Amino acid sequence: MSNGYSCEIEIDGDVVRRRPPAGPAIFPSYDLELEARVINAVRVPAPRPARYADGVLTMPFVAGPIPADFTPLDPWLQGLPDDAARRRVWESTIDTIAAIHREPLVDGLRVGLTAELDYWAGYLEWMGDAPDDLRRAFGWCCTHAPLANEPAPVLLWGDVRFGNIVYDEATLSPKAVLDWEMVSAGPAAMDVAWLTALDQVGRDLSGLSVPGFGGRDEALTRLGCHADGFDWYEIFALVRASAIATRIGLLKGKTREQPTLTAALQRIG
Repeated sequence: MSNGYSCEIEIDGDVVRRRPPAGPAIFPSYDLELEARVINAVRVPAPRPARYADGVLTMPFVAGPIPADFTPLDPWLQGLPDDAARRRVWESTIDTIAAIHREPLVDGLRVGLTAELDYWAGYLEWMGDAPDDLRRAFGWCCTHAPLANEPAPVLLWGDVRFGNIVYDEATLSPKAVLDWEMVSAGPAAMDVAWLTALDQVGRDLSGLSVPGFGGRDEALTRLGCHADGFDWYEIFALVRASAIATRIGLLKGKTREQPTLTAALQRIG
């Protein structure tokens, strides 16, 4: 059993069981029944069939490499034969994200930017002791939200990271998309910005990137997102990531400056 502030995970042979954390948590609530319905509904690779009963989400175990959160130093990516192989990982991942956005919506999702802003306003109140700078950055997001030009909602994976994917070593493509805790519906730019903004923070801090991986502009083009107005989505992604990181810090009794919040404040000016 792996216990933490997110879901508790138990791997028993070829079965994975997930439960909400028994104690303090990262999120106010965990809708594992909704996650099961999404996993079973999507056509992209996912750990199906997912079953929910008595507070437990049960899924098949999917074997394969999962990149580390900091992809430039991931041993599997580093060990691939060349940049062309790493390029295949990147392209297949971006294409999988695009495929998620073409999936039908399921009942029970929060939908649209207004619902998303309301959720994160409630999150800041629930977490307690949110830093003034975080509240200021979130206030900026609320004031500048592009509600008048909001596109039609699509299915959003939410926590868009290479580290939430099991890869097929033969095809170098996603074998299973994991961790649907932040699933919702809204503009596709929400997912894309989570990927690009957090990646840029890592690049700025380390000066490192994965050879063969595409950059922000190419990801936008491949995913059909317009660069105009995309800055807001990236700042909102940085603010949401900062809220989660701050919550984790509070649970651990460690308060420190979050690089994502610093990046958001620099862009707000």
